[in-house]
Amino acid sequence: MRSRSLLLAALATAGAPVFGAATAEPTKEQSTFFESKIRPILADNCYKCHSLEKGKSKGGLTLDTKAGLLKGGEVGPAVIPGKPDESPLIKAVSYHDKDLQMPPTKDGGGKLPDSAIASLTEWVKMGAPDPRKDDVRTKLTGLTEAARKHWAYQPITKPAQPAVKNAGWCRTAVDSFILAKIEDKGMLPMPDASNETLLRRATYDLTGLPPTPQEITDFTSDSSPQAYVKVIERLLASPAYGERWGRYWLDTARYADTIGGDRNNRKIDYRFPYAWTYRDYVIDAFNEDKPYDQFITEQLAADKIPGVTPDDPRLAALGFLTVGERFNNNNDVINDRIDTVTKGFLGLTVACARCHDHKFDPIPTKDYYAMHGIFASTLEPTEKPIIGMPPLDQLTDYHTKLAALEQENREIYYRILGEQTSKFRSNPIAYLMAGKRKKDKQTEEEQKARFALIAEFKLDTEILQEVTRNVRSNDPIFAPFRAMMEIDSADFAGRAQEIITEFSVVGKGQKRVALNPLVLAAFKDAKPQSIEDVGAIYKKLFASLEPRAKEFFGAAATAKALPIPGFEPALTQLMEKPFRVEIGGAMSTAQMREVTAAWPNQMLNRAPFNFTKINELTLTNPGAPIRAMIMADSPKPRDSAVFIRGQAETKGEVVPRRFLEVIAPDNKPFARDSSGRLDLAHCIASKTNPLTARVLVNRVWMHHFGEGFVPTSDDLGTQSEPPSHPELLDFLASYFMEKGWSIKQLHRVIMLSRVYQESSNTNPQYEQMDPQNRLLWRANIRRLDFEAMRDSLLVFSGKLDYTIGGQPVNLTDEPYSYRRSVYGYIDRGNLPELMQSFDFSDPDMPNSKRATTIVPQQALFLMNSPMAVDVARRVAARPEITGAYDDLARIIGLYRVVFQRNPTKVEIDMAMKFVRGENNAQTQVAAAPVDAKATGKVAAKRDEMRMSRDGTKAIQNVGQVVERRPLTPWETYAQALLFSNEAAYVN
Repeated sequence: MRSRSLLLAALATAGAPVFGAATAEPTKEQSTFFESKIRPILADNCYKCHSLEKGKSKGGLTLDTKAGLLKGGEVGPAVIPGKPDESPLIKAVSYHDKDLQMPPTKDGGGKLPDSAIASLTEWVKMGAPDPRKDDVRTKLTGLTEAARKHWAYQPITKPAQPAVKNAGWCRTAVDSFILAKIEDKGMLPMPDASNETLLRRATYDLTGLPPTPQEITDFTSDSSPQAYVKVIERLLASPAYGERWGRYWLDTARYADTIGGDRNNRKIDYRFPYAWTYRDYVIDAFNEDKPYDQFITEQLAADKIPGVTPDDPRLAALGFLTVGERFNNNNDVINDRIDTVTKGFLGLTVACARCHDHKFDPIPTKDYYAMHGIFASTLEPTEKPIIGMPPLDQLTDYHTKLAALEQENREIYYRILGEQTSKFRSNPIAYLMAGKRKKDKQTEEEQKARFALIAEFKLDTEILQEVTRNVRSNDPIFAPFRAMMEIDSADFAGRAQEIITEFSVVGKGQKRVALNPLVLAAFKDAKPQSIEDVGAIYKKLFASLEPRAKEFFGAAATAKALPIPGFEPALTQLMEKPFRVEIGGAMSTAQMREVTAAWPNQMLNRAPFNFTKINELTLTNPGAPIRAMIMADSPKPRDSAVFIRGQAETKGEVVPRRFLEVIAPDNKPFARDSSGRLDLAHCIASKTNPLTARVLVNRVWMHHFGEGFVPTSDDLGTQSEPPSHPELLDFLASYFMEKGWSIKQLHRVIMLSRVYQESSNTNPQYEQMDPQNRLLWRANIRRLDFEAMRDSLLVFSGKLDYTIGGQPVNLTDEPYSYRRSVYGYIDRGNLPELMQSFDFSDPDMPNSKRATTIVPQQALFLMNSPMAVDVARRVAARPEITGAYDDLARIIGLYRVVFQRNPTKVEIDMAMKFVRGENNAQTQVAAAPVDAKATGKVAAKRDEMRMSRDGTKAIQNVGQVVERRPLTPWETYAQALLFSNEAAYVN
């Protein structure tokens, strides 16, 4: 007994931290994850059977409270926090156990999408943090007067500049606000940075690229008072500016080139072949300094702006809404758009109000569903508008290749349709009789009889389902069968004749449907004595059409005009049954996708369509017409009802489409004859909106100083920290709007300030007083992000391709693209490991502020990556290095290329010893000789598999293409500089 007690105690102790994670108060990030990802899954799929509020607890399990989740049901706790593999909930939704599968296939909706299962698994792995209260009647709400008085919801007022003691230190209005707080603490700002440091800082900030040696020389030798101003103007005018700042916005817009999420969605291939047109729109908008209010309006409602034509390039702006993750559940797609719009423009987490009133901010559930109605009243047209055309020779090449692929699809399409409809026509009696016997409530005998019929004639279950759906009272083909199928056998002959007569005189006051002429002729002189006789009439009719059916499908596959001469128009109508058959010449790829999306799985499995190849052609061929990923208003816009506790099947009050009440308390419902997207854009891009300008200014400040006035750049709500300089935030927000919402003007007033030009030197006493440097008494040292790091390597190598815009390129496979990183292909569902290692933004959600980590993979890339090694070789081979007259000049050249400064005496001495082989063990890169034949095979394989989902792994397994040989001492030293901290940071 004592041993058993000790064992139980040990188990309890071991499990305490894990369960503690579930019972402890979740962090803000964990709460957001639960509310945006987990609660909607539970509400949509689980509460109908496991809800304390609804009084339903199948298996003793309730999932709408934290206590119910941890307590579990008859099989124990639903989750084991931190251990998804041991959690019954994860086992059930993953269908790992045939006896425990939730939601059930029958009446439960079936297995959850892979993305939902992945979210639940991730949640359990992080400890199943749950912000809910144990009693569903306990309601934490942000609908309080205190929340409404939160600073971010108050009107923006332009404060006066504060008085400071050292007014001579100030260069712009910004400085007085900063200096006032520094002086209040009895501190002094750091001295100005050196010219070289300031040039490097400004160049990286505005372009994401390092300054060239010539630009360093030009700036340091210019003694005029306007030298620095001229640098800022040159950088703002550079096309690289739009590439740098456009990339920041793409993080906010959760940009990607693939759908991610539920990849089993058959309506579309997993790639967006035209997402890049939105990326290019964003880059151009920043380069043009498009007013931010106009930028907002175009991204929400470009199609509704007066003067925008069907081929207007501004339509590409709608990619903001359409490049997001896709889900099988349209409400999840709408939720993604609400989340992106409200975080992106307003810095609010409105999506947290999907299932209940927001717990912290004054955003009721009604506000969420007011916006839900806006996006529920929009659709994505099948055909995307052309907004640009390539040169004629490239366009011809694209259309030639596209025509061949589309012809393959047509042949597959009509072959499968011919096979399937032929099965029905060969035995319509059996299918019709089996369909007749399908009822909502069947006796055991009726079920046995139906299954026996299916087994005897080996009926195709997919066809049978279609037949059952098509046998309707208003169907021009099967209406007679439907009308006679319920007649008692004793009255059949007489009643059947009455029905046939009623159909024959339709249009003369009768209510019967107008029959297909061929069906009408088949029944004209018929005298069926039983329902089996009726089936025989159909069999004879379909048998007579079989030769014509073959001719029909043959002509359709070759895209000839239909109907074929000699065919009665009714025949083509008849051929639409029992499947959805598209007729009338060559279908476009978009039309064929739309039609086949409704096909049964069994048919799709036998139809190897090449939609993937078509998408790849469109994504990579330079001759593809340029199209915009647009949205349009639904023909009948509608308001949405509140989903009680987020459950779509439990609807509450209908809410008119309108803006958020806390920002516009007296706002009226939007116009009923449109979705309301344009109205929404005007509300967001209004000078009276207290959030829009503040959010943008906060982010711009963050990118210049490493931290915003408010650290949470996508959430300025009540859970955010107070701004470090609230008066300056409002001053800049007012200034921003006064200057026509010009982001470039905002850069100028910030970058010409004294505080921006401070050095990053430190003061130990100040570090104790303000360890996070929130007062900005010095400049922050900031780490380069992935794009700036990779692009810098290409600049150092002299190989950067400065081409602007165009289709995405593969950044991670050899031979490496020399395009800027902003043009890289982003696979939302399979983000390359390299990007993940360097903290690339998660494209699943808006993310205006990236994490910054230091992990071994980053160092390993710079030490061992063929790309990094290749850059080291190219840096050492630059003319200013190889053409130098002695080793000292070479060392100076390397430092000016990599660090944009001259080396110190200590650095020169170290470099001399290294390259001359003194007191060092030089690192050599092991390499095998290049096999030209193998290299050719690799290149061919790469071209074949480029952009395919598994292409990266396959290429990496085949071999490498770059040059392989040991590095020389100069190349090794160049690599050491590239690998240093100084190269990775801006100070």
